[in-house]
Amino acid sequence: MENKPGTLYRGLKIDYNSLQSFQFSDVDLIVNYPPIIDKYGRKTVKDGNEYGVYMSDNLSMVEEAYGNLHNDGVIIHANLVIDYNRIMIPSIGIIYKINTDGLDIREPFISDTLRGHYNNGFQGKEWIADVVPSSNYSLYRIRIGSDMLHPAQDVDLSMIKDIPKYLKYELEKRKYRLESFANAMERISTIKRGNIHSSEMEVLRLIYGENGVKYIDEEKLDTTSASEMLRYLIAKNFKQKDPDIDFQTLKYINELRKKATDVNSIIENIRNDIAKNIESKASFEQRKKQEGVPYTTGYFDKKIDMLEQLLLMTLVRKRSDEQHVQETTQSFSFNVNPVRETKVYEVEESRETRWRKIMMEKYGVESEAELDRLLEQIDSEEPEIDNVEQSSRRWHF
Repeated sequence: MENKPGTLYRGLKIDYNSLQSFQFSDVDLIVNYPPIIDKYGRKTVKDGNEYGVYMSDNLSMVEEAYGNLHNDGVIIHANLVIDYNRIMIPSIGIIYKINTDGLDIREPFISDTLRGHYNNGFQGKEWIADVVPSSNYSLYRIRIGSDMLHPAQDVDLSMIKDIPKYLKYELEKRKYRLESFANAMERISTIKRGNIHSSEMEVLRLIYGENGVKYIDEEKLDTTSASEMLRYLIAKNFKQKDPDIDFQTLKYINELRKKATDVNSIIENIRNDIAKNIESKASFEQRKKQEGVPYTTGYFDKKIDMLEQLLLMTLVRKRSDEQHVQETTQSFSFNVNPVRETKVYEVEESRETRWRKIMMEKYGVESEAELDRLLEQIDSEEPEIDNVEQSSRRWHF
């Protein structure tokens, strides 16, 4: 045949239910159902094109149409839609590289209805063969498609003999996480579920995705780094509120990942945000009083309370980490006498003074010494708080 290409590519996808019986190599490629005879007496595949094993000389077409799978697979919950998508166990995209030496290939006839979709709209040509022997192909790529919780994942083709076992293991893990996610989504309100979009999905992946906080013991995290401290805060907040999901707080913590470089900068960011919200609340109240209209500060109060809870939670964990370091150092009998830093970070004096004044007024503490002692006492989930007018208040971390 003139202009016969030396290399062709074939793509296909298999779903979770078909994985058990699928053979990835050492088997001839054939059409896995008998031909359908059209009105002209011709043998066709299901879409009406000529019967045969389809290939293309355009790798980009094969990668796009068969290799880059997103939200394609077995539906876990038929009636559950999140951000316009269904929760699915992903399919697997497979691309074969085919050597045409000794292979009888031809250009297929295309049905009238599909002529406008020839080669899926890409440049190049489609080719078919009645059969492609196993000696004529190699695996070019195997990719687990992306789903609502996980990105796409390419498989290491050097472990060819273990690929079926590996894929089954990976899909079972994804299935478990996706089912946990689906169960959680069923429990929240329809309105709240309908308001889940990209920023909420970022948070949900941190909870239910690979290494999600749902599956860990957050108390065992090494929270001396910013990333693990924020992960700790997400885990604590999520598990306190479960089965509800406090997206406002979780999204705030997630946003800190873009700003914080260490634990001290987490504390600084939260303190600054507390001060900004208190200033905004005061400005709001002044404006409404001048306008002489009824108003409520509920929005600001809720935001400030959330930030204070996060601040205290972070301070408690940081102090616990510092104490652990001291105890560990002492256990090795080093001839040093560690001194705890009296400040967790450097800020402008005016900002630090303002924050301490706010905390003292809020909790009825009369001196800075009492405030320092209050913070020192916060070493359990429900600390006793002395010298505070609102003595019935507890911080639930």
